[in-house]
Amino acid sequence: MTYKKEIIDCLKDMKTISKNNTEIVVKAKFGPSKNIRIPLILDEQLACFIAAIIEDGHLQKEKFQIILDGFDKELIEKFRIICINIFNKEFNINQWIENKKNRYRLTIDSKAIHTIIKNIFEIPTGKKSNIVKIPEFIKDSNKRIKSAFIIGIMVTEGGRRMRGFGLSTSSKQLWEDLIQLFNDIGIEVKKDKWIYKKYNKEYYGISFKKENIHIINKKCKNKEVKNILLECKNFKEGYIS
Repeated sequence: MTYKKEIIDCLKDMKTISKNNTEIVVKAKFGPSKNIRIPLILDEQLACFIAAIIEDGHLQKEKFQIILDGFDKELIEKFRIICINIFNKEFNINQWIENKKNRYRLTIDSKAIHTIIKNIFEIPTGKKSNIVKIPEFIKDSNKRIKSAFIIGIMVTEGGRRMRGFGLSTSSKQLWEDLIQLFNDIGIEVKKDKWIYKKYNKEYYGISFKKENIHIINKKCKNKEVKNILLECKNFKEGYIS
């Protein structure tokens, strides 16, 4: 089944307000709800957003709510704008103190968005850090989409690593998928793994040369997604003028 058909089928329990070749607008059949636009074409902004949810997001079990939070206010705000672009709906950011630092949370209340993230993009509800993987629709996409997904992963979880840039994860499947995804866009990564003694748990890492950040950014064509990477302080030193 194609991406478009799977999205439409996934939302069959919602009330359809309108539909064309590029998007479907739905709302809940019962109770108070607002219209939500769901794209029928997988683009770079959606791929970047999905990556951020995989790394720093959380799907609630008890209700149709998605949470994305972190300490970087500007980054969370950029993802809020991307969500508006994708879903044509405003979402709020809340702030609180954690370990004497300001933490920011983007909260998305939507049955439609929760449904596609869980069922189309294969992100489980509840705790997920050691079982997440790259969705099949991302793995089967073009280099622009793959690069946008990598950007979403890197700005939420990545940073300096082994004289270059990289990240670590407790999910072996995500590790293997990322190695292949980087390879698909022409970037060779170094691989490592180790046992975190405190939790007696295996972790997996990747790293790559700093200048490869420029390659990732070049292959992504969407301005909003490119700016997320360009303005991320963790990676600025890797750009080639």
